[in-house]
Amino acid sequence: MTDQENNNNISSNPFAALFGSLADAKQFAAIQKEQLKQQSGKGVTFNSIHFLADELPASPDDSDNSVSESLDEFDYSVAEISRSFRSQQEICEQLNINHMIQRIFLITLDNSDPSLKSGNGIPSRCVYLEEMAVELEDQDWLDMSNVEQALFARLLLQDPGNHLINMTSSTTLNLSADRDAGERHIFCYLYSCFQRAKEEITKVPENLLPFAVQCRNLTVSNTRTVLLTPEIYVDQNIHEQLVDLMLEAIQGAHFEDVTEFLEEVIEALILDEEVRTFPEVMIPVFDILLGRIKDLELCQILLYAYLDILLYFTRQKDMAKVFVEYIQPKDPTNGQMYQKTLLGVILNISCLLKTPGVVENHGYFLNPSRSSPQEIKVQEANIHQFMAQFHEKIYQMLKNLLQLSPETKHCILSWLGNCLHANAGRTKIWANQMPEIFFQMYASDAFFLNLGAALLKLCQPFCKPRSSRLLTFNPTYCALKELNDEERKIKNVHMRGLDKETCLIPAVQEPKFPQNYNLVTENLALTEYTLYLGFHRIFCR
Repeated sequence: MTDQENNNNISSNPFAALFGSLADAKQFAAIQKEQLKQQSGKGVTFNSIHFLADELPASPDDSDNSVSESLDEFDYSVAEISRSFRSQQEICEQLNINHMIQRIFLITLDNSDPSLKSGNGIPSRCVYLEEMAVELEDQDWLDMSNVEQALFARLLLQDPGNHLINMTSSTTLNLSADRDAGERHIFCYLYSCFQRAKEEITKVPENLLPFAVQCRNLTVSNTRTVLLTPEIYVDQNIHEQLVDLMLEAIQGAHFEDVTEFLEEVIEALILDEEVRTFPEVMIPVFDILLGRIKDLELCQILLYAYLDILLYFTRQKDMAKVFVEYIQPKDPTNGQMYQKTLLGVILNISCLLKTPGVVENHGYFLNPSRSSPQEIKVQEANIHQFMAQFHEKIYQMLKNLLQLSPETKHCILSWLGNCLHANAGRTKIWANQMPEIFFQMYASDAFFLNLGAALLKLCQPFCKPRSSRLLTFNPTYCALKELNDEERKIKNVHMRGLDKETCLIPAVQEPKFPQNYNLVTENLALTEYTLYLGFHRIFCR
């Protein structure tokens, strides 16, 4: 083999990437070749035991020492070959681990000439961690002992796009590779790493599987750290990124992948609440949703994407607990305060005028006198279609909270009961005569019409003709006197002040109250009173 052919073989060998330069690789190969020549001169191979046996002297008296020395030399040579084989196995495994880490996290410590690297199994673009490479000096590969440090260094980079390098000699422009490797939003970056690690788990050989799983777990633990200590990451709004990621996933039909990632992150946050409690971590997410939803209109598609995010939160047990605590008003006795909560902001979305008589910035029926009957019909049908979808979303949210756990059920029923009690003044005569005071004290008509529509959907299963469940309604619920919070929880009674309402037939004697009431009774009482409060003021006008 000529020197030129030998050089070509070395440069194309994937193990050459482990050396600092091609010259070092050639020198190592030459030394190994010389050692093999010396060993072959002694007849040391796996089959050389036959050659050694043939050269043993015939006389047993004269050859004992010679035989012993030959066998010792053979054993030593076999051990050397075995060690060399194991070393090559370890190098190969380390090379594969390095490539796997590069594929998952799109980072590297090796900024050597791409033409000297094997293009097989490595990404086309990576972020070069220069400071870490200088710190490690002679090591230009990643392994499981330094990958956590490398990932943290990557997350601290303010503009990773400025640190991108080519990993292969390909000159083809690859915008997606640049986008993925240079992703600036660290929450989105960690989610993408999680997805790439999942993919590696399904592809890597068995000996690399534990390392792929470790990389996957590393993305979750770092996401937990990012949420617990967002202040150490400069110019990163972590909670905005979380909301945007979920929004993008809903619109892109890969929401289940994101929720799988979030489930693991939530579990990790629950297990580690020393720095911040789980509600403290997640309340900023609800703040963002509140700020975005309050400016949306009924017929905007974006509204329904945000409602889908909230639907997931009301299904997830830990997030649902935070949600029902988050929607509690600052002043439970002020009916208008319920409208300012996240759930109240949603209920206040409608096609009705936000302020009666003020048509500015109203998006429906702006010029009815100039519109044809057909145009008005089309707009009405459009509004009805969106309202049906809107009420379905609210109904699903309430249903999720009622069914998820006794704790969330109690909290949402308490919210509804307290809200109705605080808004009971909507039915007073002066409510229509002094609108300025009314709007400071009570929730809007739209709020109650939407709430009534959602509660009616909750009553549907037991309001069908001849429903046996309807007969389980207990009318004594409306005659209960004031109870404390603990008694309300035990008896399943969350409405207040019904005993002060005028009865069509006054009770002759004190009714016998049961130990507790079922959900059918509470649902019917809540729905009837909501419709009463909602429509009474409208009818009076």
